[in-house]
Amino acid sequence: MPNHETSPSQNRGDRVRQCLTPLAAALAATVMTAAPALAQDAGDSERPAQALAAMIGTWEGSGWSMTPSRERETFDVFERVESVAGGHLVLVRGRGYAPSGAGEDGRLVHDAGGIVRLREDGGYEMFAATAMNGADAFALDITDAGYTWEIPLGPHGRVVYEAVFTADSWTETGRYCDPTGQCFPTLSMTLTRVAD
Repeated sequence: MPNHETSPSQNRGDRVRQCLTPLAAALAATVMTAAPALAQDAGDSERPAQALAAMIGTWEGSGWSMTPSRERETFDVFERVESVAGGHLVLVRGRGYAPSGAGEDGRLVHDAGGIVRLREDGGYEMFAATAMNGADAFALDITDAGYTWEIPLGPHGRVVYEAVFTADSWTETGRYCDPTGQCFPTLSMTLTRVAD
């Protein structure tokens, strides 16, 4: 769940409220809107917690991302992924601190949360909230090795994320793709499972 803080003028309380308010609203809205969809037949689709079983757990690692000034910034990342409501939802919570090696004593540069749910059409959706950009819903495609999702940027292109899981590792990359289709790396992180 990559994201960068770029507004140092906001105080810490504002950033926390900015992130938690959309996330709390998202969780409430997702639970309320998921109930009718769960009563319908979603075909052969699995509950999100089944489809993303390799992701459930606590993770730590490091990586880098491109800042708005196009500089590479390293960070340590801490992620917690949980099955919620009998597997109907997957809750993702991530924090990143720069520079890499500083751990949670570093500067908070990544503060995000997401909820994955099954849509009525049988596909998956992630409702993601970040401290910088608020909250929005994005299609999430489950792959044999993990998942992909993207943030459409309208006439400015799109950002594409891909995650690959093994029993004990989570690797995620991000790319910005301009309107011509040319893509540039924006994120790379590798995490290790530290708890189930």
